Amino acid sequence: MPTVLIAEDNLDARDVMSELLQANGFTILVAQDGEEALEILKSHKPDVVLTDIDMPHIDGLTLCHQIKQNPQTSDIPLILISGRPPIYQPDSVFDVVQKPILTEELLSSLKAAIRHSPVLC
Repeated sequence: MPTVLIAEDNLDARDVMSELLQANGFTILVAQDGEEALEILKSHKPDVVLTDIDMPHIDGLTLCHQIKQNPQTSDIPLILISGRPPIYQPDSVFDVVQKPILTEELLSSLKAAIRHSPVLC
C-alpha cells in the first residue's frame, strides 16, 4: 500500500483527504504543519508528500525546499495543495492541486506521483 504524508493545517480538510485516500487504498501519515511533517520524515519515508502551501510555522513551499535539500528525502515526489492559484509551480514539485479539491484530480495526481516514486521501486 502506498503511503502519503498529508501536511495540512485545516483539520476538516486534513480529515476529508485522509478518509478519501484511506478509502482508496493509501496508508496515511498526517501533520498539522510543515514543522510536524519534518519530524515525521525523520522516522518515516512516505511515497508522496501532499502539502498545503499556507501553513503556520513552516509553510508548504519551505517544507518542499527542506525535503528536497535532505538527501534522505530528496527523491520523494511532492504535491502542493493551494486555495489560491499559484504564480508558478516550483521545479521541485511534481504537481499542484487546487482547492476545492476534486477527488478524481487528487487521485490522478497521487497515482502519477507514485509511478515516479523511487520509494516503491
